[in-house]
Amino acid sequence: MENEVIKTNLLAIAVSGFLTMLAGITLYLLRGSISGNIRYLLQIPPLGVAAYIFSFNLFRYYNGSLPERFTEIIREIVYSTLISGGIFLIFTVLFILIIGLINRLG
Repeated sequence: MENEVIKTNLLAIAVSGFLTMLAGITLYLLRGSISGNIRYLLQIPPLGVAAYIFSFNLFRYYNGSLPERFTEIIREIVYSTLISGGIFLIFTVLFILIIGLINRLG
């Protein structure tokens, strides 16, 4: 089992790096049209890390393989996305409120 965990982790790291590279090349090629909206794209690297961690944990939870039913995979992804999106929303609102308050105070 330990060998499977190591194999899954190494594959997840390799795929994460590959997908990050593809995203970087795509953004580079589209730099002229996206430069005004770069603030929306700065989250890509940490989201890639989050996807890597989620994928690794998914395989680990299911003992190195995928669930038998495709709907289980979709359910796992949807739950994770909703929870992570909610936390992102809460953190972003709190960051904006706290930083705005500190800026006004000083």
